[in-house]
Amino acid sequence: MEAMNSLIQAIKKAKSVVLLTHVSPDGDTLGSVLGLKGILVQLGINEKIDAVTVGKIPDVYKFLPDINTVKNPDDADLYNKYDLAISVDCGSADRLGDSLDLFRNARVSVNIDHHISNSKFGDINWIEPTASSCGQIVYKLFEPLEARLTKEIAVNLYTAILTDTGGFKFENTHAETLEICSELIKAGAEPSFIYKKCYESKPLVMFRLQARAVDQAILAEDNKIIYSIVSRKLLESFNATDDHVDGVVDALRQIDTVEVAMVFKETPKGNTKVSFRSNRINICEIARFYGGGGHKLAAGCTIEKSLEESINEVLHIIKKQIKANKI
Repeated sequence: MEAMNSLIQAIKKAKSVVLLTHVSPDGDTLGSVLGLKGILVQLGINEKIDAVTVGKIPDVYKFLPDINTVKNPDDADLYNKYDLAISVDCGSADRLGDSLDLFRNARVSVNIDHHISNSKFGDINWIEPTASSCGQIVYKLFEPLEARLTKEIAVNLYTAILTDTGGFKFENTHAETLEICSELIKAGAEPSFIYKKCYESKPLVMFRLQARAVDQAILAEDNKIIYSIVSRKLLESFNATDDHVDGVVDALRQIDTVEVAMVFKETPKGNTKVSFRSNRINICEIARFYGGGGHKLAAGCTIEKSLEESINEVLHIIKKQIKANKI
């Protein structure tokens, strides 16, 4: 593949490399960045390799190998200009948040992603919309780089794939996905351990917040639509952080009558972050309308309006889609 070959040449020429996650990092962006960093460190080609994320690393991913090496954009040890910057799992440049300058200032910028809505904002764009995750894409570098698959790298990439396939239950789980995971397991990734860390080791505050968010969810359109509202006041009442909301929308979609599930979360600035899940409707197009994106059945966006305004707007659109699709 041309994009992969261009990336490999850029890696071989770079003395300094910075690897960037998206804001509100999840298992795929963190696992893929750390897996890629492990590969580059092993090659010994680059003199400086930094992994950078914006904001708090979710508690559930603190078990990942080398997670303590991930830096923030304001870290004094970072360069102002890297030879190579690689964003991982970012559908658009704004998803880099405060890391955007690191990406733009680099001599060569690379965009690795699997979102169909990707805006191709890098000098090199390696986009595979059919891939389950960026972890699956990064895995493809082992053979051409003649890298060795260590246990640490395997754990990171397995976590990336596991979480972006929803524990292998989403439609993006294909034969190739499981074949790659088989190799990761052979290299030392332990499925039961990683699953427990990602899905069965929630902090008590997260468990209680999610229980409340599910309990207060609102149904509409003959129970075809369900949504929950998470305000700053609700987060503060549980002493919870934004990442503690992760997983609520997937829980809501489990109801057998539901076609579209949503979580409307108030941001610290008073805007509204919306997480969408769908069984049939292409909610990626709706997210893209608001400057977001994602996949056909799983997407998200941030609307620069209050919770009430955002809910009213989005509900109107979703109801129209339900009727237009005769669901």
